[in-house]
Amino acid sequence: MKNLGTILVALMIFGCAVKKLPVYTDLSRQDEECGQKVYPCAQGKKCPSGEFSHFTIRRLVEFGERPVWSPDGNKIAFMEKEFGEAYEYDFAGGQVKCLTCGFKHQGFLRIHYLKDGDYLLLGPKKHGNDFLDRVFHTGFFWMPADLSQAPKWIGEEHYEGVAVSRESRKIAYTRTWLDSPFHFPSALYVAELMREGKIVNRKAVYFSVNLIEAQDFLPGERGITFTRYTPTYEAFGIDLETGKVTNYSQSPASEEPEGIFPDGKFTLMESDRHAMNPGDMDLDLYMLRLDGTGKDVRRLTRFSDTPGEKASNPSVSPEGCRIAFMKSKKSADPQKLTGEGGGIFLLEFYERK
Repeated sequence: MKNLGTILVALMIFGCAVKKLPVYTDLSRQDEECGQKVYPCAQGKKCPSGEFSHFTIRRLVEFGERPVWSPDGNKIAFMEKEFGEAYEYDFAGGQVKCLTCGFKHQGFLRIHYLKDGDYLLLGPKKHGNDFLDRVFHTGFFWMPADLSQAPKWIGEEHYEGVAVSRESRKIAYTRTWLDSPFHFPSALYVAELMREGKIVNRKAVYFSVNLIEAQDFLPGERGITFTRYTPTYEAFGIDLETGKVTNYSQSPASEEPEGIFPDGKFTLMESDRHAMNPGDMDLDLYMLRLDGTGKDVRRLTRFSDTPGEKASNPSVSPEGCRIAFMKSKKSADPQKLTGEGGGIFLLEFYERK
């Protein structure tokens, strides 16, 4: 009995010391099928999030990173590389064209479409040091949809990415104590970007002692998803009407909400919850139900099964049937946690017939 008691005590101590691994539903192992695949997007239909469990994945472009969808879902804009050119893939003919090669600039980090088709680019006004410019000097540029003008510097330096509304010219972004010394606490702002690149009606909607990064607007612009670093990455959201903040992921893993579905029921996220040691940034793509429980989580990809590779930076199409994302290659630069771009891929949901 004495030995049994010792064993029980040891198990209790060990159990308290071990981090409980988060659970998920694995959709990433897609079986080969002989039946017919019916793609809702090709039939002009929308895809309610969470109702499809079958999909295909294919490569669209051999290079690039950080893809985003055009408002009509017919094109994808993406970056060549960090501090590189911005490109666009057209589904109509499968052609790729450079959007910024005809203009002088210092290199860009990200690109987004605004509701009317104009472009919002992120990068430094002057490029010197990669790390310093990425952290301290990343601001906004505006470029018209017809490419009739060079990207126009707007300024408003901020931390990392930006949330862009599908419904208006509203944007959301953060300034933190990391990118803006003496800016404490970190603040999440909502603002409007007027034609020809003027930011107006800026308002702080949330403050945090943690680093935070804006991600996506919820439908109706009723809220915003964001990442909070605590110290791993967690998927959070704020209701802009009530101010209520919700931890959506409820997990010790590193998880960023990136790419919300149009109906607002699920978000995509980069996650390493499949790893034996969550927090190691061996990322793959998951779906997370935005109900605040963190229990309905579905794995979509297995790129991290190959050493040195990840899947990251996903974006959902306007009809919700397709997901564009990048294959990431692990970087020697510790600041590039999601890796370096290794091509643009397309995940498309289908129905079995």
